[in-house]
Amino acid sequence: MRSVSKRRSRARRSIYRYIRDGAAARLDTGDWLEPAQLLRGQAQVDNTTREAKHVTDSEAMERLRDRTDELELIISSLTIFALFSLPGWVFGRIADVYTHLSTSMAIATTVSTALLAGTCYGLGACFVVHLMARAYWVGLIGLRTVFPEGINWSKTPGLGPLSRQYYKEILPDLDTVIGKTDRVASSLFAVISMLTLGVLWFGSILVTIVVLSGVIGAEFGLTNAGIGIGSVALMVIFIGLPALVYLLDAQLASRFESLRHNRLFAGTVRLLRRIAGLAYPQRLLLPVQLTLQSNTRPFMFFVALFLGVFAIVVVGNTRAAAWRNFTLSNEFTYIDASQVQAGFRSTYYEDMSSPLDRLRGWPRVDSFYQRGSFVRLFLPYQPLRDNLLLEEFCKDGADAAERTDCVRSLWTVSIEGTPVPMSSFVPAERADIGMRGLIGLVPLRGVEPGLREIVVTWNPSAADDAPLRDDRYAQVVNRVVIPIAFAPDFELPLIAAPGE
Repeated sequence: MRSVSKRRSRARRSIYRYIRDGAAARLDTGDWLEPAQLLRGQAQVDNTTREAKHVTDSEAMERLRDRTDELELIISSLTIFALFSLPGWVFGRIADVYTHLSTSMAIATTVSTALLAGTCYGLGACFVVHLMARAYWVGLIGLRTVFPEGINWSKTPGLGPLSRQYYKEILPDLDTVIGKTDRVASSLFAVISMLTLGVLWFGSILVTIVVLSGVIGAEFGLTNAGIGIGSVALMVIFIGLPALVYLLDAQLASRFESLRHNRLFAGTVRLLRRIAGLAYPQRLLLPVQLTLQSNTRPFMFFVALFLGVFAIVVVGNTRAAAWRNFTLSNEFTYIDASQVQAGFRSTYYEDMSSPLDRLRGWPRVDSFYQRGSFVRLFLPYQPLRDNLLLEEFCKDGADAAERTDCVRSLWTVSIEGTPVPMSSFVPAERADIGMRGLIGLVPLRGVEPGLREIVVTWNPSAADDAPLRDDRYAQVVNRVVIPIAFAPDFELPLIAAPGE
């Protein structure tokens, strides 16, 4: 700032001295300076001041530019590891409380985790590319410093005169490559910032709208339908209105001049533009978007931006689905999920637990191998799944014992066709797996050693073809088959065969 003031002062003094000397000379000869001459002198002062300010601003921006390169490298290096590890950490924290969530919280976590995973992996990939570009740029600068002349074409082994001439024509010099690499890295860093702000804004609005529509739909037994309607309405605002503004303004108004001066048409476009502006923070995103779009290939930039957002959505949903399911592969043709449901699943056994099992409120026994006279069976109580039925079954359940009986009515248990009385199951809290439910003992008296089955049925009072109480349910009745290997340590009494 001091240098700017000094340059301005010197410029003014020189011009005033020029005017003063000219005025003194004219006074000696009897002539005076004309007003136009005085104005030209003042204009010269202003031009000199502006030039000095422009030079100073350029120098300041260049100094800032040198600093941002270092900051970009530091931010990229530190952020890459956080972005790739954050989704797994978030999934783990949500899995700890997933069976505790209400309808609104389950919707919010489902949407948020998918969006967060896609954003983290998308931005992480961008930061990897940015770090590689910056590392390449740093290497080029060092190479330029050591070898300022660039390629020494007189010492290029393995190249004949024709190849040498060809590469001279197509290869750029180091300064050109340095400039283009710097431009790519800086542009990519700006795009990363723009995507981060845009996704945060979009995610906040999306979660709010989807949760509200899902809660309203749940009141009518149409949770998924409500979520779908809310999503469609949001897409109309985010995609439909900007497309309509583009059609009216960029296409029609640019071709028909009469429409530009039509108040009704202009007011409609202005209103639609303001509504569409709710889709993203224009003051934060548009300067970056329009600067990059107007200084590159506009169509290619728009396509790349659209594909980037699409990739974030696809990657996020794929990662969230992989977190909740055993596999996403379609290659398990001969042993699919429906077959395994009636067979062996490690989730049914507490000594075979995995991170995936924390999301599953499924019945489970202590172990596959049973050597005693009882099997410990735990029936989880998951509010998101069970409350809708319990509110109907337990309308008068004010007493604790009555509420426990209502929860018992959700289940039936049998082993090898022999029913197990549900009155023997008591309320339980399992801090080791983060669940509450019913726990009881399944007797093995009279069961032959070998592979046996415990059958647990959820909502047994309903018919298989009964209508769903809410569209978030996949089925009305759910039957779980838990195989156990019964090999008792005690000697079983011999049963005499008939006729002996």
